[in-house]
Amino acid sequence: MQVEDRKTSERKFAEFAEFLKEFVTELNRLGADGWVVLVEGARDVRAMRGVGYRGRIVSIAAAKGSESRLANSKTVVIMTDLDREGRRLAARYAKALTHRGLAVSLDQRRRLLAASRGVFRHIENLKRFSYLMADVEI
Repeated sequence: MQVEDRKTSERKFAEFAEFLKEFVTELNRLGADGWVVLVEGARDVRAMRGVGYRGRIVSIAAAKGSESRLANSKTVVIMTDLDREGRRLAARYAKALTHRGLAVSLDQRRRLLAASRGVFRHIENLKRFSYLMADVEI
């Protein structure tokens, strides 16, 4: 039974790694088109860079007034953690940014949540996949 569980875990890991490569490639394309990724903190920024994201990132924790740093963005991709607090922050920022007239996307966060299947809940944990991301399109 343990061998089967291990094979299942390895398969899920490989599937998620493949998803993540495509996901980051898509984010890079959006970033090149003026989209900005909003994350919670510095570790999330490092994790996003580690998996190959090269676009603009704004950290909620790094600057009070991060909303004003998003003013020239085409669309803001909200990538808060996938836990309860992250959900709360995502809803809060989506509402506030939309109220300021900015386009907001939660689609990428939802897709990451679905693909992770609960394996991780924090964006900073994406750094575990950094070594697999050498061939991500920038």
